Amino acid sequence: MDRNRKRRMEQTVAVIQGRWGLRALRPAAQADVVAEPTALSTGFANLDHALGGGLPRGHIAELVGTGTAGQMTLAAKTLQIAQEAGQSVVYVDAWQSIDLDFLARCGVHLEPLVVLRPAGLVQAIEMTGDLLRGRGAGVIVLDRLHPLIAGAELAALNRALPEWNALLARTLATLLIVTETVVPDDYPYGPTLPHMSYTRLGFAWQRWLYQRRRCIGFVALATVLKHRSGRSGVARPIEITFHNGIRGVGLRGVELRGVER
Repeated sequence: MDRNRKRRMEQTVAVIQGRWGLRALRPAAQADVVAEPTALSTGFANLDHALGGGLPRGHIAELVGTGTAGQMTLAAKTLQIAQEAGQSVVYVDAWQSIDLDFLARCGVHLEPLVVLRPAGLVQAIEMTGDLLRGRGAGVIVLDRLHPLIAGAELAALNRALPEWNALLARTLATLLIVTETVVPDDYPYGPTLPHMSYTRLGFAWQRWLYQRRRCIGFVALATVLKHRSGRSGVARPIEITFHNGIRGVGLRGVELRGVER
């Protein structure tokens, strides 16, 4: 290949990768032996199966649920698995309500965990954008959006989402946004975040678990509300127990179908 053709090819590659990310093109000699996994496990095998391997990397995943419904346990288990895979993880504590003991009991290693403490949601949104631009984190948890956000906070979120998607497309990072609802099925924010999210999981408490009259955990239903690369409307029961740490398993032999939202 002569110099001019080589230079034009390099320029073309740079433009494509600049727009679509470094994964858009690669030398054939690199093959799949060096390819990184494109999905991140949730820690629940049955839910991973429903998602085709886990939460897609390079995208936004929204976890929607009421207080005790399992979404925070899933976020924590995802952080644990990411750490075990050698990824750096960041927790954006938008409302300064992080429970470090809970995270540790879920298996998250606190020493390498980076916790950001913004002064409100607008600053949390700005910090999240800075993290994505810096490309230094494998998984970012933004905790949390609640039904009372409006005005400047909601406007800042809506402005940020398109940029976040563009930045994520150039990386293998995963952005988990935890959304809290007051009651199940009451989604307060309108269409923007659901539209911008690649994957959305809804969580609903089902029943408590008892052992010798002592509550040891609960069962929740995780529903795939949206998944651009797979099926939506599929629900999987998950079991979360509290003794000897916080453990989560996907229940086998049961498939419930939810309603796509």
